Amino acid sequence: MLLAVLAPAFAGPARAAVVPGGVGAGGAVSVADVICVKQCIAVHKVRPGSTVRFRGSDLEEVSQVVFRGAGGPLKVTPMRRTERAATAVVPEGAVAGRPYVIDQAGHQSRPAPHKLFVLAPTTAPAPVVSSPATAYPIAGPHELWEGFGGTREHGGVDVGAACGTPLVAALPGKVEYNKYESRAGNYLVIDAEGVDADIIYMHMTAPSSLKVGTLVTAGTPVGTVGDTGNASGCHLHFEYWMGEAWLGGEAVDPLPYLKAWEAAG
Repeated sequence: MLLAVLAPAFAGPARAAVVPGGVGAGGAVSVADVICVKQCIAVHKVRPGSTVRFRGSDLEEVSQVVFRGAGGPLKVTPMRRTERAATAVVPEGAVAGRPYVIDQAGHQSRPAPHKLFVLAPTTAPAPVVSSPATAYPIAGPHELWEGFGGTREHGGVDVGAACGTPLVAALPGKVEYNKYESRAGNYLVIDAEGVDADIIYMHMTAPSSLKVGTLVTAGTPVGTVGDTGNASGCHLHFEYWMGEAWLGGEAVDPLPYLKAWEAAG
């Protein structure tokens, strides 16, 4: 039996406890971290116009995101809010600091535990990048086995390929999880760069050699096709999440992306 959608049996990795210094006063909104997800320089380095994601709890109640400004606090409205994540665009005039959030009742979280470095805007042309923008995740012969959704609410797409066939990063980004789970087997999650999305590889032959935090470009080897976990036959179970996987994001049909990446190949 092929791997079905993992919730609720597999709801993803357990969320780490909010670190001291990120918990809101009185148990209200709290911020565990803030990271850049679009138009980034690095995970904690941004420019005005970059999109950042706050992780924490009760963030669906956020009404304002507050950045440090040269002349005082800069308040912006969040773009998107869920219980465990909220996104916002870094405003003009923001400077390095630890941003925080305010909920609809006026409760203020403590500042994010990690400092967000805001660099000055630049008009210099973007550097030429030799690596491809996208890549099909299986670098070898393959065939579609099962699509997204259906009667068993399949959470991704199953693509058959011989065990040992190389797997590569479909998008540039950062390794977010590299773990084993009884149903998913050896799995890898990449937090995509430039878009608020996560991509997931399951049933890999062995744990990926990439450590959490490793930056990848499209086409970077990430592992090989396998049949670990609850899988019948060698295949890749591939998922595409808008937002953060298992933490407030939403799984969407990855097939249109796979077709586009293959056509661009």
